[in-house]
Amino acid sequence: MNVVVGETSNYKKLKGYCFMSCQTIYVMISSFLSEEEQRIVAAHELGHIILHRSQLKMAPMKDDVLYNMMDSTEYEANLFAADLLLEDDDVAEMSKNEDLNYFGFCSSLNASPELMSFKLYSLMKRGQAYHMPMEIQSNFLAK
Repeated sequence: MNVVVGETSNYKKLKGYCFMSCQTIYVMISSFLSEEEQRIVAAHELGHIILHRSQLKMAPMKDDVLYNMMDSTEYEANLFAADLLLEDDDVAEMSKNEDLNYFGFCSSLNASPELMSFKLYSLMKRGQAYHMPMEIQSNFLAK
């Protein structure tokens, strides 16, 4: 895809951003984030690259708050990240375990509760029956 990925410690509040220069796409991810958060940010930025490529030519897409429900491009990138990082079959299999509460369910799949909320929402939009134990949080990675 001609994407260069790097880490940056230049911004403490910026989670990540992507931009296009000379037909090359660059993704920069904050080195201040945990490994789990970096993985989510990388998947989110890939969502922008695939879904919003034309917008990258106009200006960098900066993400200081992930899981934003107010901006449609951010919402779409969040759904993309959830679907990329969490397999439908794994969610279906783990959801059968009645011994797990929601947080145990999320932990068993190495997913934050907020990321899982997006995944469950995605599955419900595709016609599968799941209960949303918590609302989608628009600012869960905000520091």
